[in-house]
Amino acid sequence: MSRKQAVKARPGKAEAERRRDERSARRAQARERRNRPQAEGEGVGTAGGLAGQLQGLGLRLREVPGDGNCLFRALGDQLEGHSRNHLKYRQETVDYMIKQREDFEPFVEDDVPFEKHVSNLAQPGTFAGNDAIVAFARNNQVNVVIHQLNARLWQIRGTDKSNAQELHIAYRYGEHYDSVRKINDNSETPARLQTEMLCKNESNKKENLQLKKAEEESEEEIQDEIEDAVQKVRNATGCLDSDLIVQVLQSENYSIESAIFAILQMNEVQRLHDEEAHESQANQQKSPPQSTLWKENGSGARIFGTQGIANKAPTSLAEENQSSKKQAPKVSNKQKKEQQRQEKKRRQEDRHRQKVLASKSNNVDNNKSRADSETQVTLVKTVAALNI
Repeated sequence: MSRKQAVKARPGKAEAERRRDERSARRAQARERRNRPQAEGEGVGTAGGLAGQLQGLGLRLREVPGDGNCLFRALGDQLEGHSRNHLKYRQETVDYMIKQREDFEPFVEDDVPFEKHVSNLAQPGTFAGNDAIVAFARNNQVNVVIHQLNARLWQIRGTDKSNAQELHIAYRYGEHYDSVRKINDNSETPARLQTEMLCKNESNKKENLQLKKAEEESEEEIQDEIEDAVQKVRNATGCLDSDLIVQVLQSENYSIESAIFAILQMNEVQRLHDEEAHESQANQQKSPPQSTLWKENGSGARIFGTQGIANKAPTSLAEENQSSKKQAPKVSNKQKKEQQRQEKKRRQEDRHRQKVLASKSNNVDNNKSRADSETQVTLVKTVAALNI
């Protein structure tokens, strides 16, 4: 292999640094496991301790190496699903603390100058504390939730947004951080955990049950009132079509008197129409039967020929037009106005029905989208938490 080929075969500088970092992390993790005290009952394989506490919540620990970078490794695992970018998160956190110096300088311990404190924190392998967690949360606009053995959750809020992402980490042995994930989550994807306060959840359930009960009672009362109104309109008008009565009540804003008046008008229009149809049918029955004199084989055709038929045709057509005009039912102005009013009501009902259907479909789409968004996170039930 030539020298050029050998150079090309070598991995890049960034890839080499990543591999060295992973090897050192594995060595540090193995060394840390050997040196960790197991008397506290915080081991991952133990039935009790922090592991058992998390298991009761449907969670587990994802261990990261204890090489001094554990905080940024755990936070990176929550954000990206892996801890390889811990150095980037460390530098971004230090830069944010320098920009917001007035917020962080008063909390530097051991009388160390602020410049030296952030200079040390920028070095890989330097242990990071609460001030770094606050800076990280604010810089990334997330909330960090810290799990500890037999202690309340600590919530370090980096934003006031109600839908902010939460990063769950565990603080163990008084010096080490690990990532917290769903009990069956072995993927390299963001953790997507969200706390749910049990006391608040129970009160919400109680309120929802009370609201649902009140809505059911109000719906029953409304249904009883509608049935009573339908019965009153039926008694006053003699109309037996309940669906028609309900439609008229809706169009009249459930005014019983207006509904009675509208149905009576409809009955009157129907009665006039029936009478006119009956008269027209009676007139048709009284009209004389058509003569066969001028048919093709009739006596007139045999005597006078087809010319007689041609001369007879216009007269018969004129008579037919005149008789059809007499038979057509006449519509008064009052009836025309009533028909226009009924047509207007039908259009209003159609528009109202379309609005109701559109609103229902929008509600279904909103509920579906809300359900889809909620499936992206896993709720972590807890009783109490301290906000910082």
